[in-house]
This record gives sequence, C-alpha cells and structure tokens, in this order.
Amino acid sequence: MKIAITGGSGFVGLAAAEAIAARGHDVALFDLSAPTAAFRSHPAIAGARFVRADICDGAMLAEAFAAERPEALLHLAALTSNEAMERRGAARIIAVNVGGTATTLEAAAKAGCRRIVALSSIAVYGSRRKDFGTAESLDETTPLCPDTLYGITKRAGEEVAHRLAELHDLELTVLRLGPIFGPWERPGEARPDLSPHAQILAQAAPRLVNEMRADWLYSRDAGAAIAAVVEAAGLGGKTFNLGAGSLSTPREWAAATGIALPEISADAPTVTSRIPPSRPPLAIERLRAAIGAAGTRPITQAAADHMAWLDSVGVKPARATR
Repeated sequence: MKIAITGGSGFVGLAAAEAIAARGHDVALFDLSAPTAAFRSHPAIAGARFVRADICDGAMLAEAFAAERPEALLHLAALTSNEAMERRGAARIIAVNVGGTATTLEAAAKAGCRRIVALSSIAVYGSRRKDFGTAESLDETTPLCPDTLYGITKRAGEEVAHRLAELHDLELTVLRLGPIFGPWERPGEARPDLSPHAQILAQAAPRLVNEMRADWLYSRDAGAAIAAVVEAAGLGGKTFNLGAGSLSTPREWAAATGIALPEISADAPTVTSRIPPSRPPLAIERLRAAIGAAGTRPITQAAADHMAWLDSVGVKPARATR
C-alpha cells in the first residue's frame, strides 16, 4: 500500500514511517522540511521519500497528492503548542491544526485517497478537571473538555475531519495520542516541549519537579499501533485512545538505561512535563480489541531499545552512566 504521512519528518511521523515501512508499505513523508541528516540516513526509513508539502497550502498539497497518488493518508501534521507559543502565535496554531486538517482532507478526497487516519491528542480531555479525582482512566466516551489552545484545536480538528469524511465519503479513523517518548524525538518549532526522558538525556544535571508518573508510551510501540490501524479494515468512523496501558516514571526509565538517576527538586526543576499528576491514564481496551495489540512494552525493554537506537544515530547522552 502507498501511504502518505503529513508531518512525516516529525517525531511521531518518523516513528510511524519506521513501522509502516517495516510492514512492506511504500511511504511518502509530506512535510515542510526533510528529516535531519542523521535520521534521513537511518536504515529504518531508508525507503521513505520526502515530499515537500505545506498542509495550509491547498495547491502544494494537490501537487503532492497528484504525484504520489497514496491509497491511505496518515494525518499527523500539527503544532503541539505550549503556553508560550499560544501567547505569541494563536492564529497560526488554529490555522495549522484546524485549517490544515481541512485543507489536507480536501486534497486527499480530490486525489481519491479514501482511507484516512488522523492523530488527535489526550489534550482533548483537558488537564485541570475537577472530576479527574474520581476517574480511574479516560475512555473514548469521556466528555471532552480541553483547556489549552492545543487541546481546543485538536478537538475542533476532530470535528472538522468527521464532517469532511461525511461530505467526501472518507474512511476516517481518529487516534487520541497520550504521553510519548523514545526514538525519533528531537526539538523543533512544531513541538517545542520534549518528553522528560529526552530532557534527561540532554542535561548533565537534570532535576524533576516530581516523579512524573504517567502512561508514557514508547514511540516505537506507538508507531506499530498506528501502522496496524492504517492497515485495518472496518475502522472508518471510529475513535480510539492510543496510550501505554501502564504507568511508569522517567526515573524508572533512567534506572533501566543505566544513566545516573535525576534528582527530584520541586523548588528548582530543570525538567518539565505538561502531564498533571491528577490526570488519569488513557483506557486502551477499545484499540486493543480492534487491532489485537496495543500499549507499550515493559520499561526495561524500552530503555534497552532506546539506548541502542541512540547509539545507531550517534547520540551520546549528556547524563553520565552510573
């Protein structure tokens, strides 16, 4: 199958491209910039093609779709904005996350690409709700109550995508992604906040505000689940949570990697996270039933694989080994 990935040069885009290419599919990475040189030369995505495309530019997208003629589209391109980005660029966030979704699905429909998988976010559920204290997990029926501009635009993007799917007879599946870390992560304008795990690797003396226990999903497991959804038939019109299915902490991961444990310093943290301790994990039973497997591998396995991958791209952690 020929599959186009918008945001294909980004963190989740490359994780998905790796998994999709491993299943024998033809992958085109639609993005404004090519992957970094170290990533572009990695054998895991050696067969993927970069296609310059702007999801807010209908004419450019039309050319890209006409040239590639993909059978399926994985729509990942978005601005994963933080509060600072919201203050200085609210209109652009809305234009990309909502307008770009509309432009992309319209271009796909015109090119005859009917199978669409669109990535949403746990942010659509909100992060400061009073009822979080009574919920064990967030399932797909949990009322949406986003309280950041990113969450608001991802909710709007879902609604726009569903409406366009209805208008153009598209087979749309929505995936709500939870906290993620692992291979292919790098800083960039579209995703200004790195996972705590990546921040720990980049700092010689990282300090955490707290344990940061959450349902951290390993990126290669996220990619595998996304690839399975793209391949699966009969998922049109459905929405799934894409999460880890278990809890872990960055310190547990650091211990498993063999690097020195980061300190916990509530007064002077250097490692940040958007995940509030009160937010319940994503329930993933619905996705597991649909594709046969979901969730993340044990943290010890993720740590070993992560360190081997870093070595394969020539990255040396700033944090010393024990």
